[in-house]
Amino acid sequence: MINRHTGQTQFELGFRETLQILWPYVRDQFVEQIKGVWFIVVYLFLFQLLVLGLPIAFAGMIATGTLVVIVGLMFFMEGLRLGLMPLGERIGALLPRKAHVGVILLFAFLLGIGATLAEPAIAVLKAAGAEVKPQQAPLLYLLLNEQTDQLVMAVGLGVGVAVTLGVLRFLRGWSLKVLILPLVAILLAITSWAAQHPQMKHLLGLAWDCGAVTTGPVTVPLVLALGIGVCRMVGGSDNRNAGFGIVTLASLLPILAVLLLGVYHLQRGDYVESAAAAQARDETSLRPAMSRAHPAAQ
Repeated sequence: MINRHTGQTQFELGFRETLQILWPYVRDQFVEQIKGVWFIVVYLFLFQLLVLGLPIAFAGMIATGTLVVIVGLMFFMEGLRLGLMPLGERIGALLPRKAHVGVILLFAFLLGIGATLAEPAIAVLKAAGAEVKPQQAPLLYLLLNEQTDQLVMAVGLGVGVAVTLGVLRFLRGWSLKVLILPLVAILLAITSWAAQHPQMKHLLGLAWDCGAVTTGPVTVPLVLALGIGVCRMVGGSDNRNAGFGIVTLASLLPILAVLLLGVYHLQRGDYVESAAAAQARDETSLRPAMSRAHPAAQ
């Protein structure tokens, strides 16, 4: 078929021809994801059968879920290769030429916050609060149940500041150790103090886990591609290799942000009221059940 406007020959493909062209690529991507997940799936099945001695219940549902995970990973990785990483790298390459330093840093800050809010692990972090007992860890209960928005925003601000510092390091040519060593020293000092505090010690695990939450499948490709793109425009070939290291900052600063948020609520003392209110709700919900269990006592 000849296009009347361009004069070029165009070919129209049916569904079967299109499928034949795409199938080898889709098959290779599917096999690649299987190679990535087969070991952990087989390991969990064998552990349940041989070590725990438990039958594989709901085998069909588990197999379907595993298949969905593989297909989802296939599409997700394709989206990263075609969309997020080229976009971040292109923006990082164009910003130094077309924008002021202040605009670049503001963009990096907002990108870090937005990428954190889009992380799937943030939803898991919120769901974990239901298992915390307010009488045992009132400060931790407060952050994971009643102040989850503050917690997520603290993590997002930490990543935003980290991405901003990382981009500023690329623009100014700073060494990574100038930022990492003082930050690690501060974190170790606060951690040592918090480990001895009766309330803050319950928050330590959450704070350090937040560093892993921010190195998820959304944040890492975006900020890494942004850093590489900025470095390509800053200087020579040695500078291009300096695009790495921004993820390290994005792991450490959220830890500091969560610890500082805990210190803030510790000074306010609102965690005490939160624990008392939660205990009162638990007692109120238990009274009807106790009345039904012991009707003669009424």
